[in-house]
Amino acid sequence: DKVCIDEARLYMGEWAAAFGRQEAVHSGTFMGIEPTGKTVEIRYMDFWKVVDGKIVDNWVMVDFPHVMAQLGVDAFNGEGWEAYDRGERQAPRPASE
Repeated sequence: DKVCIDEARLYMGEWAAAFGRQEAVHSGTFMGIEPTGKTVEIRYMDFWKVVDGKIVDNWVMVDFPHVMAQLGVDAFNGEGWEAYDRGERQAPRPASE
């Protein structure tokens, strides 16, 4: 079963957007990860451009690293921002002249 929850819908001029989450059971192989049976939250943002009452373009962003983390997989192999947040790594700085 899948549940879709729009947290917000926004409209301005020729643009419309929604963001929210879906909840689904990981019942099949996903991005190389064998089924776990876990319920996962899938966060998304969806943008539409509307001209003359018709959708002419669409962009969808899905937080796949978050889904993978819920399934026990680190999409960034320890190289994500969490290492910087924990102080384990230092962000690169511009070379001084």
